[in-house]
Amino acid sequence: MSLDKKLAAENIRARLEKRIASILGCNPQDLPQLKLGTLAHFAFLLEGDQETLGGFHTTMSALLSLVGFDLLWDVEPEEEKEKAPEKTHAVN
Repeated sequence: MSLDKKLAAENIRARLEKRIASILGCNPQDLPQLKLGTLAHFAFLLEGDQETLGGFHTTMSALLSLVGFDLLWDVEPEEEKEKAPEKTHAVN
């Protein structure tokens, strides 16, 4: 059975949101929607003040390997961008 990258990303996101919310004293649903990579960076920021904090680069490398760049940084594949209708704004 192969790894479902989208499910892995969702599970990792839920765990990071729960950890960050616990530190901030709020509920996970109170947090703004953040990219998975941003959540990982923020979790490390809460523990230290530099990327050199032990395990940072290893963690980011593991996330890239597990879920891939697109899911980590919430990048839409090119074909989805092309299919998305453009939003129009009415000017009064």
